[in-house]
Amino acid sequence: MAGWNNISNLWSMAGTQLNKLKQEISHYLDLPYMRNTLKNGVVTKERFLGGKGNWKEIKKQTNILAKKEKIDLAKLTSKELYNFQKKHHIGIDCSGLVSQLLNFYFNAHLNPRHTSADMLTSTILSKKIDNINDIQTGDMVRQKNGHHVLFIIEKQNQIIYYVESSLAGRGVKYGQTDLFDPSFDNQGIYRLLLLN
Repeated sequence: MAGWNNISNLWSMAGTQLNKLKQEISHYLDLPYMRNTLKNGVVTKERFLGGKGNWKEIKKQTNILAKKEKIDLAKLTSKELYNFQKKHHIGIDCSGLVSQLLNFYFNAHLNPRHTSADMLTSTILSKKIDNINDIQTGDMVRQKNGHHVLFIIEKQNQIIYYVESSLAGRGVKYGQTDLFDPSFDNQGIYRLLLLN
C-alpha cells in the first residue's frame, strides 16, 4: 500500500508540473510568429529580441509601445492585439518558443538567442527517440529538414499534443496529430541530451 501511495504522489507531482507548463504555454498562445530576416546568414532586419524573447519580455515591450502610442491594450480584441504586435515586429519563432519552454519546464539553461530548430534537434544537443512509447513531455518533433520544431506537451497512445510557433499557423498555437498519419511531417522525435 505504501508503494501505491508513492506512485500516486509521483503522478500528482507530474500532473502539477504539467499544469504549470500548460499555464506557461497559455502566455505564449496567439503571439505572432516573428524572426530576424537573414540574407546569406547575415541579419538584415532585426526583430524584437530576434523572435526569441520570453512572454514577460514580449508583454513588457508591447506595453511600452502601447503606452507610447496611447493605446489601451485592455480594449483590444485578440486579433487587434495580434496585429499590433505584428506591426511592431513583436513575437516568437519556433526555436525561441521551444527553448523558452525547455528552460521553464526543465531549467535547461539554453540561450534562445543562440538556438535554431536544427540545432535543438541535432545529434550534438539531442538524441533521437525511436520507440514511440518512450516519448514524453518536452520532446521535440523535427520538421522541414531542421527548419521547424514542435514542443510535445503530452502523448496518449500514438497521439501527440504539441505547441508550435509558425508563420503558416499565424503564430503560437496548439496542435495534435497521430504519429502514424502519413501526411504529418515527422523527421524524428528528439530529446535534449541534458535531460537524460
